[in-house]
Amino acid sequence: MIMRHAWILIVPLLVVGCVGQLPAAAQPPPPVVTAAVSPTKSVETRYDVRGYREAANPAIRHEAHAVYRCTRVPIAASEDLDAVPRTAYAPASYAPLPASAELAAELGLQKTITADLRVMQASIAETEQRVQAQYAALVRQSAEALKLRDQLEAERRRVHAANTATAATPVEPPGGTAGSAAPVKW
Repeated sequence: MIMRHAWILIVPLLVVGCVGQLPAAAQPPPPVVTAAVSPTKSVETRYDVRGYREAANPAIRHEAHAVYRCTRVPIAASEDLDAVPRTAYAPASYAPLPASAELAAELGLQKTITADLRVMQASIAETEQRVQAQYAALVRQSAEALKLRDQLEAERRRVHAANTATAATPVEPPGGTAGSAAPVKW
């Protein structure tokens, strides 16, 4: 019986205890404490965004609109903190930094070196053409020399063959027979 009375008291106490507290999500977060080094103000900057298609779903298209950014700046900052469009300043590739004397001297040196290299390149090309012409003449002369050598060898063989043929046939001396005692005078 005592247990029954205990249950009758415990159940309402639990229900009342759960209802009495706020849920954790409904409680406001504690305020953020920041140390103020210097007083600041809020400056709003406008950025224009062109129309685009969403990457995850190309069927969704976002129209051109403005996006505002809130930035905290010191109060001492000037009032004209307006954003300037990107097209107001040319990129460095189109408008380089102002030239200095050192840069001008370096550019002058580079130009003279480039001019010298071009002269050397032209000289080398001319020399290469001369060398190729001389090589072609040398090849032509070598071919002629080989041709003449072959002709000379052929002529030597012909003369040698003619000499061997004349040596094989006996030649009678003029003015007498081979048995005559008279000396031949030439």
